[in-house]
Amino acid sequence: MNKIVNSEKFSLADFFFLKKMITPVFMTVIYWITLALIAIGGLGMFFASFASFHSSFFGGIFALIGSIITLVVGVISARIGFELICVLFNINRNLEKLALNKDDNTNDSSNEQTIISQDKF
Repeated sequence: MNKIVNSEKFSLADFFFLKKMITPVFMTVIYWITLALIAIGGLGMFFASFASFHSSFFGGIFALIGSIITLVVGVISARIGFELICVLFNINRNLEKLALNKDDNTNDSSNEQTIISQDKF
């Protein structure tokens, strides 16, 4: 079974000083809760539209079509919103990797320059 939370190299200092992100772990859970709420709301509107057929046929048709549109647009909008949030976290992760690589490269090059300058004398 895959680990949901990577607890390796994670300390309380990381938690309190926001050095590591924990929000991406919860994004999947929040996404599924959001989809469930959208589905409940859309289905509630769908079944409520049948009650409006009693007073007006065209009003019931509009409510029925509106509930279906609300359900579809809500699911797609939630997906797009959560994907954008995940993209921001991926950008942050990649920038951290680039910064670590740059630090490693500058340390290596400074050591090489020191060795080269010592060889000249």
